[in-house]
Parts: sequence; structure tokens; C-alpha cells
Amino acid sequence: MAKRSVVIWSWSTLWAVFGILFHPAFAGWAATALPAPRMTFLDNGEVRIGMDLALGGAVTFISGKDHPGNLINSADLGRQIQMSHYSGPWPYEVGDKKPHPAWVGLGWNPIQTGDCHLNPSEVVEHRNDGKELYIRCLPMQWPLDNVRGDCVFETWTTLEGPLIHMRFRCTNRRADRTQYRPCPQELPAVYTISKLSRLMSYTGDRPFTGAPLTHVANDWHKPWPWTRFLASEGWAALVDDDGWGLGVFKADGLEFHGGIHGDARSDDPKHGSTAYVAPIHHENFDHNIVYEHRTEFLVGRLEEMRRRFNATADRTPPMWRFQHDRQHWTVRDATDSGFPLSGAWTVRIGECRALLESGGRCWRAEEAPSMKLRVASTGGLTTARIFWKRLGEEQFDRERSVPLELAGDGKVRSQVVQLGSSPSYSGLITGLAIESGPQSPSGQTLTLHSIELVRAKPRK
Repeated sequence: MAKRSVVIWSWSTLWAVFGILFHPAFAGWAATALPAPRMTFLDNGEVRIGMDLALGGAVTFISGKDHPGNLINSADLGRQIQMSHYSGPWPYEVGDKKPHPAWVGLGWNPIQTGDCHLNPSEVVEHRNDGKELYIRCLPMQWPLDNVRGDCVFETWTTLEGPLIHMRFRCTNRRADRTQYRPCPQELPAVYTISKLSRLMSYTGDRPFTGAPLTHVANDWHKPWPWTRFLASEGWAALVDDDGWGLGVFKADGLEFHGGIHGDARSDDPKHGSTAYVAPIHHENFDHNIVYEHRTEFLVGRLEEMRRRFNATADRTPPMWRFQHDRQHWTVRDATDSGFPLSGAWTVRIGECRALLESGGRCWRAEEAPSMKLRVASTGGLTTARIFWKRLGEEQFDRERSVPLELAGDGKVRSQVVQLGSSPSYSGLITGLAIESGPQSPSGQTLTLHSIELVRAKPRK
């Protein structure tokens, strides 16, 4: 293919996806309509975290032992630290209920805290034994008025020194079985006080070398106020001018969105100005998906965040085994059998070129020059291509690809593809894609059992 963009939303018109309550239609609501807090806390002497049971169990309080003030912004129901997922259709309507005009473009969007009409989500179960805090809630559809999210949200939280470990699960129960296009998921959305105005990360091509960090800037006056960036060490932080604040680590992530909104720099959790960051995965969010992920948080200084996060980061080239789910890969212009998988991922190819794209991971090209696949194809599908993107490249391009030869007879085979045979396979690789061949007749399938980046053999 020539250049193929995989950006499916216009951020200039749908900035609201990650800036939930900065619309003048809702100004002043929160000051009079938020329910009275019902807090539950974990505290190990180094860090304290609190969830509000009146707001779906969203995180509304975090503080450190040396900075006892609350770091989380809760000026309205769209902030906090909370789960937020996205899918179609666009617009999403239930009976005679239609989305608020400000949020028509969001589609299906259950969030943990509540909806844009200030109806809070309901906590149906919670446990706190002093070591683990569990929340189970029924989320609300953000764009609609008092409509449940036809899914269940769960969180598990534990503490380890200054670290906060959180596990998240969304169990979908949608009647609509349509397979919609991939959408970005906030994993989770994190809103802090605006005093933590500096968004910091490592965004260069030499991760884990101690190279200088990047101050990721944004212009909140633009239609989409946040910045999209790739954090090649898997973490980002919102800190104050002294380099202290809240870090967010996603072991299997690369893409983040974030920035500051508003001119004020306040330590008031109810102030309208706020700072934001979220790890992002793009997913085909099935009607019955059970979607689990983990994210870690650290209260402290930048140096400690980087040291701790890098110590636990997986630096090996990625491997994907498609036994139960898509492993953060997505499919476009084709369909599959949906969730759960049955030991392999089978994609049904129609008249269009199918595009299968990996989730965000990064590795140095010279460290993994080849790829091993266990793959099968049917219907005479004998041609495909493997594409890659390097740091700073937004699109896949044929100049950065190699052919993948297939048998088309349905038999599973192990194949090794020499990515390094292409001169353009160089630098920091940030994603892969597999595209089916041209003019694929209807009825062809491509089945992936596993994909593994193979390490280069050490030199003698």
C-alpha cells in the first residue's frame, strides 16, 4: 500500500473524548449538584488513596506522606481517576434518549463516575480489608441522561511503599453484537490538581539509557486540548515545578495523552483548571468482552518514578500468543469471530485489504531483526505484507514493509520473516501491522496463533 492512515477520529472535532467536562453548557453544575462523598481509604504510611462510593468508586483522593494534600481533581463528574471505554455506534441512542449535543460524536461511552447530567454511577459491591480495596460498579453512559452503561466495572487496589497497584476489569453485556471499528480506551483517565502542571516522560529513541526527559507541552486553547505522545519507557508523570507529583506506568503501553487545561496553577481539588494524563490502547471493544488491564501509580519525585518504573519494565522484544484475546491487536476492514478467541485469532477477509495492527510496544530494530509466526490461511490467500512504524512516524508505508508468503491451504506453519532484510527496518520500532494481499476474494481467512520478535544472536 501507499500511505495508510489508521487515525479514525477527528481530534479537532472530538476533543471531548479526553476532555470531558470543559464545555460551557455544564459550567457551575458541580458546585451545587455533586452527591455527598462516601469515602473508603487505603493507607500504608507512605501513600493514601481514597475512592468515593457515591461516585462509582472512582479515585478522588491520593496523597503522599511528605505532601499530605490531595492530588486528584474532582471539580465535576468527568475528572478523578476513573475507567472510561469507547465503541460505536455514533451517535449512541437508547430508546427515545439521545446524547447531549456536546457529546454526539462520542458514541458508546460508559464511565465510572457518572453521566454528563450528573447522575452518578452505582457501587454495587465493595470490600476493604486494609490491604486490598475492591470496587464493583454499574457505570453510566456519559453522553446520555440516566442510562446505564450495559457493562460492569471492577477495580482492585493494593499499596507497596509509594506505589499504587491497580487492576481494572470491564465486563461487557451489550445486546448490540455489531463489530465496530477500533477505538482508543483510557486506561484509566487521570485528572490531577493543576499545580502538577508539568507533563514529563521519556519520548526519545534510546529508552532505559538515562537520556534526558521531555516536558510534553500542549495548547489547551486548541479544539483538542491534549497532546498525544509515545512514552518509550512506558510511563508519564504530572509534577510541580520542583519535580514532585504523580507518575503513571503502563507495562504493556506506549501511547499516552495528556496536558494542562486552564491558566491557573492551583492545589485546590475543586478548581476548574486541571492536569490530565491517560495511557491509551486502541481496541475492538466486543459486545461481550472481558477487558482487563493493570496500571501503576507512584507518588514522589521524577527521579524515583523513573528508577522504580524502569526497574520493573519488560525490555524484551514483544511476543503475542492469540489464545484467548487479540493481545491489544486490532482489525480494520475485515471481521473476526470476536471475544473470546479459541486458541487462535482468525480474521475473515472480504473484498478490502484487511489491516491487523499491534498495540503500542517499542524495541530497537537491531535487537530483534526477525519475526517468527505460527500462521495459516485459507481460500488461496498466499500474499500479505508486514509493516512497521518507527518513532515519529504516524502512518504505515510500503517502503517500510516486507512480504509474507502464505500457503493458502489452511495448514498451520511456523515461518520466520527477516525484517532486517529491509534497510528501513532501523531505529526504535513502535508498531507492526499485517495487511492482506490485493483483491482478496471473499471467503479467505488468516489465522494467527502467535507472533514473536526474535532477538539477534549475540556476537562472539
